[in-house]
Amino acid sequence: MKTKLLFLAALLCSVTVLMAQDDHIANGLSSVAAIAGEANTVGDTVTLPPPEQKPLWKQKLYYGYNFDIYFHHDSRKDRKENGWSIALQPEVGWKLTDRIYLGMRVGGSYANMTIQSDVKLIDTTYTADLRVHHGSWQIEPYMRYRLKTLFNGKVGIWIETHLFTGMDFPRVTDNMERGTDYEGLRHSVTYGFQVSPVITYQFNKKSTFQIFFSILSIGYSGSTYCYADGSKQYINDVIIFSGKLSNMLANQFTPGLYGLKFGVQKSF
Repeated sequence: MKTKLLFLAALLCSVTVLMAQDDHIANGLSSVAAIAGEANTVGDTVTLPPPEQKPLWKQKLYYGYNFDIYFHHDSRKDRKENGWSIALQPEVGWKLTDRIYLGMRVGGSYANMTIQSDVKLIDTTYTADLRVHHGSWQIEPYMRYRLKTLFNGKVGIWIETHLFTGMDFPRVTDNMERGTDYEGLRHSVTYGFQVSPVITYQFNKKSTFQIFFSILSIGYSGSTYCYADGSKQYINDVIIFSGKLSNMLANQFTPGLYGLKFGVQKSF
């Protein structure tokens, strides 16, 4: 009996020691798990700084510059006109949406024209040469809508409507009438609106090339001619393909037929 009691006592001691060891192991594992959990929690709360965001005005505002170059040739029965013109138009605009742009162009141009006309004196007819230059300025507020994009958004097809107003100052630069008004014309005022297609090509993140197809434009144009004697003359014209395409088919040529208007838009 005494032997059985000693055996039971030894067994209880062994079980107690094992349970104590299990508690230490469990506590150790719990500590490791807690440390791991804390590490995970700390890792989860660490966030990368957000990418630098452009201010709204840098995202929406753009600027640019446009050039308009054309050659002029007009042949009539008793008159021939030949010349060229170049215009520079800086612009600034706002991207209302990805498809709609609002902008303003302000620019000036210079034209050099040679005019040959038949002059009759009694029974004699001779050809007189006259060289005239034109200095002008123009303002064009516009709205542009993108119809379609091609080649992963690189190429854009737009339709643009713009209003325009400006003034032209012709002056004679040679012949005996040097420095005088051309045919008594002091200046002319133009005004109207025009709708024409535009194609753009984005060649990097900040720069977009644009080309204007003014030969395919439609709209309305009015002019007021103011003469040195105080008289005025008013002319109105409906623009259908800028008057150029129909004249080309009729074998007549007007300003802009050989011309090209192009430019570059820049983002900030």
